[in-house]
Amino acid sequence: MTKQPNYTAIASEVFNAYLDNQFDLDNLVARLREIELQVMHDDDAEEEEDDETDKKLWFRFFREDPFQTTIHDIEKDLSDAAHPNYRILLQGIAMGLEAGELEVHYSYIAG
Repeated sequence: MTKQPNYTAIASEVFNAYLDNQFDLDNLVARLREIELQVMHDDDAEEEEDDETDKKLWFRFFREDPFQTTIHDIEKDLSDAAHPNYRILLQGIAMGLEAGELEVHYSYIAG
């Protein structure tokens, strides 16, 4: 289970609200973690495994996006406007939302 199309609209709403300054980074992260918990719950119900999982929720913001951007990455990169990835991530999110290319994934993260 990797791509999560059922959660794309919800994640889009959350990211759009953040970009529109409707709430701060802490609320963005909290809402993304809520999505992750729901996806984890869905995954557990499907796979019926008792083992701990190292799977993570991650995002691809636009079609050519080469990264697996996790909630931790978002929190780290957007916590400081001076961070080198701050502007890049904001632009990637905005570009992906505008093009309707946001993808929500849940899987093991490579590397």
